[in-house]
Amino acid sequence: MQAQSPSIRIRRKKSRLRSLAGFLAKVFRPKSAKAGLAILIALVLMVVLGTAFIPFSPYQNTPQPNHPPSSTHLFGTDFQGRDVLSEVVWGAYPSLSVSIYAALGATLLGFFVGILSGYYQKLYPTVGGATDVVMAIPLFPLLILLGLILISNASLIGIVLIAVLWAPVARSVRSQVQSVKKLAFVDSAKTSGLGDLQIVFKVMVYEVAPLAIAYFITNVSLNIVLVTALQFIGMGNPLLVSWGTILYWAQQYGFNAGDWWWILFPGLIISLTTTGFGLIGFSIEEIANPRLRSSS
Repeated sequence: MQAQSPSIRIRRKKSRLRSLAGFLAKVFRPKSAKAGLAILIALVLMVVLGTAFIPFSPYQNTPQPNHPPSSTHLFGTDFQGRDVLSEVVWGAYPSLSVSIYAALGATLLGFFVGILSGYYQKLYPTVGGATDVVMAIPLFPLLILLGLILISNASLIGIVLIAVLWAPVARSVRSQVQSVKKLAFVDSAKTSGLGDLQIVFKVMVYEVAPLAIAYFITNVSLNIVLVTALQFIGMGNPLLVSWGTILYWAQQYGFNAGDWWWILFPGLIISLTTTGFGLIGFSIEEIANPRLRSSS
């Protein structure tokens, strides 16, 4: 038995890699998911290469304020002569970092809460009541209220997003765990001697992980919109270049000056980014969610 255990582990790893490869093939089979991936790859290239090749700092004032797009300034300049393209590129880092870590925190919290409450029925009433309460709270007004009461910053916004967005993940994961729990291979795992915790972490985690991945990606898309909207209305540090603060200053000075490029290009990049994440997330959810599979 001891001599066979390494080969068994290798076979299990190969089986999981094949399953992962098959899952990714299914995810990117639709043209919409391929389009979403292409959008995100283009965004990453723009951000990574832009910081190396754009000759202007996002905080650098040039002698060409309110200048339309040209060969020197591809996205034009703002009222202070700052290059809008460099602001969009450098502004991606604070906007995306908050959105990604908040989506990751909310997904992990909801994932494990959903698994445990779905497998252990004693936890169901408590977790079910907590998710109902959290999901009843209007998110955007809550963020605005906390911004008025507390000193708003990226960390606070991320924590609040985690505290609210975990609930839909937990509810969906819990429902799927309750369905998986009734399948025959779970009973086989019990009869083979696996304990409850072993079944949770060796069986349930792998069965419902695709659904959590779908929620993570769609939550990134949602968080980008929320974070940008909050910065657009003045929450956070308006002196820090981010996608939201670009639009914050544009709505104060760009409209009056007729700087359409100052509004159009950042808005287009934000829209494309959320669309890219959304298209991939919808494809994963269609595969992972049994109700969507049955209706398609």
